Amino acid sequence: MQRNYPLTALRAFESAGRNLSFIKAAEELFVTPAAISQQIKRLETYVGLALFRRLPRGLLLTDAGQELLRDTSAAFAILDSGLENLQANEQSGAVTLSVAPMFATKWLVPRLQHFERRYPDIDLRISSSLDTIDFKRDSFDAAVRLGSGNYPGLVADKLFDVSLLPMCSPALLRTISAEDGHHALSQMVLLHNDSMTFDPNAPDWRRWLSTAGLQDINPGRGPRFEQPDHAIQAAIDGAGAVLGWLSLARDDIDAGRLTPLSDLSLPLGSAFYLVYPENYAERAKIKLLREWFAQEVQSPSSRP
Repeated sequence: MQRNYPLTALRAFESAGRNLSFIKAAEELFVTPAAISQQIKRLETYVGLALFRRLPRGLLLTDAGQELLRDTSAAFAILDSGLENLQANEQSGAVTLSVAPMFATKWLVPRLQHFERRYPDIDLRISSSLDTIDFKRDSFDAAVRLGSGNYPGLVADKLFDVSLLPMCSPALLRTISAEDGHHALSQMVLLHNDSMTFDPNAPDWRRWLSTAGLQDINPGRGPRFEQPDHAIQAAIDGAGAVLGWLSLARDDIDAGRLTPLSDLSLPLGSAFYLVYPENYAERAKIKLLREWFAQEVQSPSSRP
């Protein structure tokens, strides 16, 4: 049978019995001695027995008090140990993260060694998927998604915006005789990323070429890809020029695998967000994820 134990009174008794002092118990529990005395009286009424002998120079436990102190001390030790273990598990073990495949390939995976160095006791478990996450059903701590940041019932911490810029491999550019990147584009195959065709406001080659004033280039020609990282990889392999997502291609640019062909970039209108349920916000693992992502996003290699 479930009982409503007077836990506050039991905690006050355990401290007072261990210290044989209401004053020391009050200091330990950050309350007044009068509050400790009141809780002891409440507990003695509850059990129907005297637990202390109040002497002029201090306290003594009765036989019943000694017996109860033994049991309450053991019970609180178990509770304290359980809470400590729970908190320790939040600082170790596994963090499960769902991310979009393009984000995993081009941004997260190259930075995993940074996470492992900072949190050697945490195993980051990554699920690469575009499926909608149900946090009540699926065992994920958080997810990284591309969107507007409007996720009902979830906290959405913005990681970074996305802008689009034409780029190609340096080897391909060396094969072309052109005075600048804009003229070079007229001699290249255009690689298309169709992952945002559902959004009429998302820039594509047609809009970029029109904005750049390059009317003599056919914006519809060239291979098409369903994922931006696939289009970026095709450009790295020399298949043509891609209107690449700068935040995903930054590492390749810094490593010399890709070369921007213009300074003109267009905003995608969407951003990457770290999302998680509102009631997860105070979890230790969510806090460390937020801190780690914030640090990585601010690093020079992650600038948009």
